[in-house]
Amino acid sequence: MKKRSQFHIFRRSIGDTIQYRFRNALRKDDLEARGNLSPVSQKEILLVSVVRNEYPEIIPFLDHYRSIGVSRFAIVDDRSEDGTREFLLSQPDVDVFISRKTYGEAGRGTFWRQDIIRRYGFNRWYVIVDADEYLVYDGMDRHDLHDLAGWIRKRGVKHLLAPMIDMYPAGDLRDFPFDPKRAPWEIADHFDASGYDYTTSPQNIKIRGGPRSRVFGTHTLTKYPFVYGDRLTILNSIHAPLPYWRNHVESYGALLHFKFFSNFTTKAQVAADEGQYWNGASKYKEYLSATIDKPDFNVMSDISQGYSGIQDIIGAGLTQAISWND
Repeated sequence: MKKRSQFHIFRRSIGDTIQYRFRNALRKDDLEARGNLSPVSQKEILLVSVVRNEYPEIIPFLDHYRSIGVSRFAIVDDRSEDGTREFLLSQPDVDVFISRKTYGEAGRGTFWRQDIIRRYGFNRWYVIVDADEYLVYDGMDRHDLHDLAGWIRKRGVKHLLAPMIDMYPAGDLRDFPFDPKRAPWEIADHFDASGYDYTTSPQNIKIRGGPRSRVFGTHTLTKYPFVYGDRLTILNSIHAPLPYWRNHVESYGALLHFKFFSNFTTKAQVAADEGQYWNGASKYKEYLSATIDKPDFNVMSDISQGYSGIQDIIGAGLTQAISWND
């Protein structure tokens, strides 16, 4: 009992040191809440996201996560000019934050996300996703995120692996605009059923593949979007939070990623011009160079498969079924 107590004291002191260093960095970013923040109970699951000009795409995004148990959204609006901020401020379950710094100056949003976890408190579950990412898992029509948290925690899992699955429509992207009145997978209704590469190390797993790798070059698809946040948790990367030993290498979910719509090139141009993303937005520049002069742009291939639900992802071996009774 004495050793256990000493271990917890040691672990807490490490966590306090880490969080102190992040607080010192975060003071420079001036993350400010817009409007009054509602109290949040310890049992509630929060979603953390950073957005920029995501209206109307944000509408079905909020609806999806509400349907699976998210009761509070903490969203950083990075200088939106299309009505995104105004819409978010009108939503009673959304807390909106702004900053004087840009996405790139805030460590590609790392400092913002970390500060939000500190503000809302440790020892709770967080969904950490972008506005074009939809977490899905086996049995989600009957079991919400509270059930999922309980199921994976029994297995000692604190960082849920959910590989990013790029979704796309069956045809020229210019013919498929985003429709906020429909679930995005009803439009971008295909995915690559094979062609993925898995590299496992003692600290992490790297997953590569999908249509972006086929068309533009290698893309990392590893994501841990459902995280138990405590004093040791550091959201240093969108692909693999710290500490690494918590990054489970078995997947019990998938993160459907919706980038391929008719505005694909337009959004890539904006990102490339601003240069806020990794390596000066080099990936977005690759998107542009590969698509801007093409008369049409279709990413369908012989490994494309139609999507009708999570069972298609499970059947392709990209995630696992959940034995809810175990």
